[in-house]
Amino acid sequence: MAASYLFGSIPTAVIAARLAGRPDPRTVGTRNAGSTNVALTVGKIAGIAVLLIDLFKGVVAAIVGLTVGGALTGDLCALAAVTGQIAPVFAGFRGGKGAATTLGGYFGLWFVLALLGLASWALGLLTIRRFVISTVTAIIALAVTTVVLREHVVYGIGAALLTLFAHRRDLGAWRRGEMPTIREAVRDNRSR
Repeated sequence: MAASYLFGSIPTAVIAARLAGRPDPRTVGTRNAGSTNVALTVGKIAGIAVLLIDLFKGVVAAIVGLTVGGALTGDLCALAAVTGQIAPVFAGFRGGKGAATTLGGYFGLWFVLALLGLASWALGLLTIRRFVISTVTAIIALAVTTVVLREHVVYGIGAALLTLFAHRRDLGAWRRGEMPTIREAVRDNRSR
């Protein structure tokens, strides 16, 4: 678990911005050290690279945990990687929101859950029309699914709690009606 946390703590968004000679993503754009903000503030290729590496963190932690100690250890190691992404020791405990690493954990634990999460996220995009809220609802739906299926319940519930914590400001903005729709966000980003 400690190794998974340290692996998750590698600040890929910060590293990508530094390599590109750009400001720390935690100080520009959405002020989030995640792939979307890197795509907006550094470039699409850097954003995709950060997304893939953050996914990889969850996949590796889950698979290593499963291999070393079975389902519960896999769940705990994947959660540790997500925690590292959200509160990275190597970046002053100011990281991303953990969505990509959470999805990676599901891919590593049981890819069927990851596919269900992607389908739920896509459905959320069509109905809710807000990226962040669609992500949160998909991860919560996956937690419910893990309980119903009795598979990787520790990871499902833990990931949902971490997601709610990491997105607490976004959820507040949504409740206040301050969160733009996907169309509004794309328009605003293009005008920058």
